[in-house]
Amino acid sequence: MNFLKFIDERSHTRWIFRGCASRLHKCIPSLGRLPNYDLTDEIRVFRAFQKSAGFFLTVRPTDDWEWLALAQHHGLPTRLLDWTTNPLVAAFFAVSTVDAKSAKDGSVIYAHSLSDEELVDTKVQTDPFDLTRLQFLLPAKSVPRIISQRGLFSVHPEPNVPWEPEAFEKNSFTIPDHLRARFRRRLFRLGIDDSHIWADLDGLCATLKWRYEARIGIGSTIIG
Repeated sequence: MNFLKFIDERSHTRWIFRGCASRLHKCIPSLGRLPNYDLTDEIRVFRAFQKSAGFFLTVRPTDDWEWLALAQHHGLPTRLLDWTTNPLVAAFFAVSTVDAKSAKDGSVIYAHSLSDEELVDTKVQTDPFDLTRLQFLLPAKSVPRIISQRGLFSVHPEPNVPWEPEAFEKNSFTIPDHLRARFRRRLFRLGIDDSHIWADLDGLCATLKWRYEARIGIGSTIIG
């Protein structure tokens, strides 16, 4: 099924999306991509982050879930995997990063129908490292890019095991390599670009750099 038709027909249901640069990329969190994953080491690194990060914060997270989301946000390998409720944001991540290995395979967008039973109740389940099944975390909206990306996370009890539900066979969509550039231009016209995604100066500069390289909106001045 066409991706745009898919989201049009499901606009009133709770679907979430994840975009990847290649179909070879499995739904596995950054921590699980590291060699020799070990739970004890994971917790040790997380506690070290908590201990040292406070120096850089004006407002401290209130529980381990908020700490884990903050660590993920700043690039620490965690058991969290990024998703979004905005299919266009997922499409942006699918087409905006390309390397030589992924180019021939095309990008992919995964879609998942989220149920209430899959959501973490952080008041009941207080320990992120004690889950027995994959669940989803709705983070506190304290980080601008989480708001702009309409983000949430899957939480993986076994970070080194890919999540591959059977439904992905029909609820995943490939963007061929030759359509990536066109898809990204369409997203730009819809207001989805680096400056929207990252909501900071780095995102703005990335957008302007891309527009310069792609010759979009460039004459004597760059038109916003």
